[in-house]
Amino acid sequence: MADTTKTDTAPKPEGRKYHEVWGEMANQLNLFKHLTLLFAGAVIFLTILLTKSINKMPLVIRVDTLGNAESFKDVQSANPVSAAEVNNFTQYFLQYWIAGNFYTYEDDLTKAFKMMSEGYQRKASDYLSTHGTMDYIKTNQVKTKMTISEMLILKDTKDYVNLKVKGTNEVRSYQAADFYKEEIFECELSLKKVERTENTPWGLLVDAWNVSYFKK
Repeated sequence: MADTTKTDTAPKPEGRKYHEVWGEMANQLNLFKHLTLLFAGAVIFLTILLTKSINKMPLVIRVDTLGNAESFKDVQSANPVSAAEVNNFTQYFLQYWIAGNFYTYEDDLTKAFKMMSEGYQRKASDYLSTHGTMDYIKTNQVKTKMTISEMLILKDTKDYVNLKVKGTNEVRSYQAADFYKEEIFECELSLKKVERTENTPWGLLVDAWNVSYFKK
């Protein structure tokens, strides 16, 4: 007699449907997007904190005669501008400002303007326009040798240094061998004391300047 017993076969598992797979991937992408935004925000926050800490006035610790530590925040007052720095700053400024050279005058004037206060930059620009300084340098292709003969500090206060400078300029031309002019100058400057930074390493800016020229 034949065996009529049927063998039960286990049903094959059904595969995941397309919309289920797509939905899971979309959820994962959203998660990654949110994590990326979170990390980006953390980086920006840390960058802001780092920038503030860099620009913050340093806390300097000094020790008194008894060995006790005491702090002060006014670093500028503990690092005053010296007479040598005033001398060095003034020589560089006048070289850039009044010792015109046909090949370097644009760069020289740019450097001179960076050594001025914002208020005096406007007056200096008017001075160049009124006196036709740049046109004179270009037309005659001049080169100037400046020599400072005397520099005298008239007044040195907490905020300003006022000084008088005397010297001579020997002016020649790149294009005309017979072009020669020698002039004596006498100028007064008022230097404003400012915080020392990368742009103001001397801790000084020209806040006023006037000059008189005399033919030799």
